[in-house]
Amino acid sequence: MRTKVALLALVLVAAPAFGQDRPLVTENPELLSLGIVHADFGVEFYHRQLYTLSGLEGDLMRLGVTSVRVGVGEYAEFQISGVFRDFLTVANRTTPVIPPTFAGNSTSDFGDIILGTKLKLAGESAKRPAISFKFAVQLPNATNESGLGADETEFYARTLVAKHFGKAEVIGNIGMAILGSSIIPNTQADLLTYGAAFVLPVRNKLELVGEVNGRQGPPRVGNESLSQALLGARVHAAGLRWDVAGLAGLKHFSPGSGLKIGVTYEFQAFQRKKGPKTIPQGAPKKTMPPDSR
Repeated sequence: MRTKVALLALVLVAAPAFGQDRPLVTENPELLSLGIVHADFGVEFYHRQLYTLSGLEGDLMRLGVTSVRVGVGEYAEFQISGVFRDFLTVANRTTPVIPPTFAGNSTSDFGDIILGTKLKLAGESAKRPAISFKFAVQLPNATNESGLGADETEFYARTLVAKHFGKAEVIGNIGMAILGSSIIPNTQADLLTYGAAFVLPVRNKLELVGEVNGRQGPPRVGNESLSQALLGARVHAAGLRWDVAGLAGLKHFSPGSGLKIGVTYEFQAFQRKKGPKTIPQGAPKKTMPPDSR
């Protein structure tokens, strides 16, 4: 009980130190410092969301889009993200590959959980961008019975780079996704993943952000190529960072349009303990110089 109270008090009094994430999907290679916890929470809406396995199309509301990142060392960061609940209002149905089992014109389910690790390869210098490598596993928490899941584990790996040009920062991601097939046993789809983003401070507490991100590979039901463009803003206020962004789909199977709203908070959860200094055996002991008076 005391531990929970202490952690709660720490959250309330900790000073924020924001990184750069929401509402962008393209990820910054910079790592959180040791002991920093970065937590964000949002709501997202997508118009004309397609689920080709279940044959569903409609408006998707995502409540509790949550991500937690923890700085665990000088060169590593741990991440976990997911969605508390997805709600789909069905506007159209086509012949399903895997028929859902719900009745009516709406369905809901938990979102998939993603576990990831980011490793620092190089810091930014005058001639070199910051470089990191990230790998992540997406767990199949959403079910095909709801029509919102594929019941397949997915693996992602990508290289992250970023470079400042004056106040502006340009971010790039490139990598691969290994996606299992729900309809062809013992097969997988290997897709190229990409993202390009910018962050532009326009005032002391206001930033404009934008990106294009997606994945590209051979056509297969459930593993389609996707791409979308996003433009938004981030504002620092009341010790938090607030964000809002609109998006547009660039490929047929991407949502037609969408809206993201969220909030981010960072705090210092723990620090490296400093142990007592020890003098190696056989090392000469330091002595005070004689009084020269």
